[in-house]
Amino acid sequence: MRMGKKGIVGSLVLAASLTLAGCGGQSTDNAASTATPSAPSTASGVSSAPASGSKLNTQLKFLSYQDNFDPETDYERQAIKDMLGVDIVPTMGNDDDKVNLILSSGQDYDMISMNNRNLLAMYAKNKAIQPLTTLIDQYGPNLKNAFTQEEWDMVSVDGEIYALPTFNYEAVTDGLIIRKDWLDKLGLPMPTTPDELYQTLKAFKEQDPGGVGKDNVIPFAYHAGEDGNLLEISGLAEAFGLGRGPTDFIEQGGKIVSGLDTPGAKEYIAYLNKLNKEDLLDPDAAASKHDKVMEKVGAGYVGAATMSCWDSGAVRALKESDPNAELAFLPPMKDPNGNQKISGTGGLYSFVIVPQASKKAADVVQYANAFLDPANYTKLILGDENVTYKVEDGKYYPIFPAFDKLNKGRWFYPVNESKMYTPLFGARARKEPEMAALWDDINAKADSYVYTPVVNQAPVVQAEQDFGQQLRTFSHEQLIKMMLDDSSLAKFDDFVKQWKEKGGQALADQYNEWYQTTK
Repeated sequence: MRMGKKGIVGSLVLAASLTLAGCGGQSTDNAASTATPSAPSTASGVSSAPASGSKLNTQLKFLSYQDNFDPETDYERQAIKDMLGVDIVPTMGNDDDKVNLILSSGQDYDMISMNNRNLLAMYAKNKAIQPLTTLIDQYGPNLKNAFTQEEWDMVSVDGEIYALPTFNYEAVTDGLIIRKDWLDKLGLPMPTTPDELYQTLKAFKEQDPGGVGKDNVIPFAYHAGEDGNLLEISGLAEAFGLGRGPTDFIEQGGKIVSGLDTPGAKEYIAYLNKLNKEDLLDPDAAASKHDKVMEKVGAGYVGAATMSCWDSGAVRALKESDPNAELAFLPPMKDPNGNQKISGTGGLYSFVIVPQASKKAADVVQYANAFLDPANYTKLILGDENVTYKVEDGKYYPIFPAFDKLNKGRWFYPVNESKMYTPLFGARARKEPEMAALWDDINAKADSYVYTPVVNQAPVVQAEQDFGQQLRTFSHEQLIKMMLDDSSLAKFDDFVKQWKEKGGQALADQYNEWYQTTK
């Protein structure tokens, strides 16, 4: 959750209220160390966690994000109670202002899920939340084994752990898709470089392999008009030495730099400009939203497009309009040195804090530890094998309708580790045959080349709060103009200069301050 102006003001009010309230007392359940500048100890004999399979018999009041289901009656809540002996008392709505109020007024929540790491640091410094390092040492052997030092550092302040992390599944969900049947009809191979892709798009335009009429062919469709889109086409932009798009920050020469400071940025925008000038790019691209692109894919007019593995509806629509149609994801395009990269979903997804007012910090840690216990984990995520899910050739598949009851289970998770979760998440990704095919296709082709954007590991720096939204708005407008217009592209250097003056340089500087601390 990015924190806007309202959130910043609320945070300042919180800091003042916490100072006035003097909420620095420790819970009796949490005699946590304040002098442990490292991950939890892994020495033998330290843990006094309950034995695997034993129940905690506790009730925990939990606040998490807003969603459209009733957590009181959800299957996952009952499963957690039955298996772990933890009765979750759920409340929805964890926006920054609400969390600020809860912490400053001492309301009796035991666990709060959130994802703003700037607030985590402020809450810790103002003693609004409880340190957890010692409790993890005492009650968290599974927690200690699950995460690296670097991962614990992402939820630590001054060497003390203040939250239980949830890391996202590690996979690729978005890339470039192409009409494989069109390639086959023209006798063309899968393109592997930006130039080969360009030549393929030209062939689509000139030869109309789908028989939709040359004037109707859309060689390449892209949702550049999506709010906040910064010409991000992962799997293509990286072939120009960029991240997902020209403004992404990347690691280069031992520091973090904006893609705009690399030669590849202008080259990449010029490439898209060339596609537009030669009528290879959808004429509506500058205004198109993702759903509109998928409509055109489904109608059979599009040769290649940006697409997600969740876009199964477009596959079904295409098959209805042309039963012989075949879509396939492209592997990431190769750069001049033959290197391939594509952005994945990895990184810190959210984390759970324990308010200072809670007297159940130890129970929270024990609950998270039990959740990660191999004796519990798969069943809590997927239910019972051959009842709600099945395993075929090492892959997880849902069994419907039984699997439906697990649909909102993620809302309740107190912690998660990506390597454990990723293969199990495949069951959710395979809820439909078309979706399963897309998920398996893109991940088979991208698995060796996936990376996590460097700033996904960084805190939300102050410059992001101060300048992030205006930079995105400014960049979106200017990048679209450069994609469409040669005279705007000629002013690329002026755009970069303005971007830096509007906060881009401050953003780069602050990311680098953080980056140097990771070495």
